[in-house]
Amino acid sequence: MRIFFGVVLPLLVQTLIVWVVIELNTGNGSFVGLGAMLIGMVAIPLTAIVNVLLIRSSRERPVADVLVRCYGFAAIAPALTILMMLF
Repeated sequence: MRIFFGVVLPLLVQTLIVWVVIELNTGNGSFVGLGAMLIGMVAIPLTAIVNVLLIRSSRERPVADVLVRCYGFAAIAPALTILMMLF
């Protein structure tokens, strides 16, 4: 269950946010959608790999502590994508 809640769920949330930003910026002459796609292409797989390594390296730690670290790391890409939309 650690892998599902620590890797798969953040992966789905990141993918959803990047997809929404791309769809919102399609056809309006802005390059924000392209930037979101480029961030997503790098950040989503990298986040999944780091979260798997984080979960496997901390088996003795409480589940809640590990998941907080996973979600904290997974929040970086959506935050960058949303900030890019604002500026």
